[in-house]
Amino acid sequence: MDKNILFNIVLGFMIVSTAVILSGLGEMRLDVYISMYTLEYFVAKAVLRPRRRFLDILGLALLLIFSIIVCFRIWEILRA
Repeated sequence: MDKNILFNIVLGFMIVSTAVILSGLGEMRLDVYISMYTLEYFVAKAVLRPRRRFLDILGLALLLIFSIIVCFRIWEILRA
């Protein structure tokens, strides 16, 4: 099977299962969902290594958003 197709199938399954599990647990914070999706994207990318012909804009955007979320959490801890 093509690596790109396998990557998309696995990532889609991981995202849907995470959404179901987190909503089943009653999680309402958006930053938790984004953080989990970011981690899943990079894990799937590291394990399956899909071939990309262009710059990974989605990966850069997710990493930037994840970094901002972490900075806000650290700021909350230091401020308290």
